[in-house]
Amino acid sequence: MLEALPPHFEYLGSAQDYAADIHEIFTSAPLFEPLDLAETTLLCNFMAVYSAHKNTTLLRQDESPSYMIILLTGSAKALRDNADGKRTWLHGLEPGGTFGELAMLDNAPLRASCVCNEPVDFVVLSRDAFRDVLLTLPRLGNKLLMLFLRAASQRLQLTEAWLPESG
Repeated sequence: MLEALPPHFEYLGSAQDYAADIHEIFTSAPLFEPLDLAETTLLCNFMAVYSAHKNTTLLRQDESPSYMIILLTGSAKALRDNADGKRTWLHGLEPGGTFGELAMLDNAPLRASCVCNEPVDFVVLSRDAFRDVLLTLPRLGNKLLMLFLRAASQRLQLTEAWLPESG
């Protein structure tokens, strides 16, 4: 069951109602580009669409959400609050961008927050819904796991590029 989402998220309906539009966004999103229309439509049965206003925090650092978000419209940014109180910009999110998928999978606290730059629409995939995809649609679930693993690998490579070389 999906935990209560913040009250400032406006529920727009089942993702199934937007499946064709979501698939169009996925075709230009590196993470979801491998999904065909039938797979996107199946996945939409397990997701809901929400909107949020500019400057809304979609997911908060140090919390362990039971869901991930996929941006459909607008833009957002990943920000990390440092121990000294400063906020560091990590990367931007455009339509098709995801946030929180690793925390959703491993139940670990987020290492950054996701904040809207402008009004956004996004879909939510909960941990329970993802588990249901794995159980009822194992081929699609395994494909999603591989896509999430690829995203994690790419983020790790970006992080390593920021680290000083050891010598």
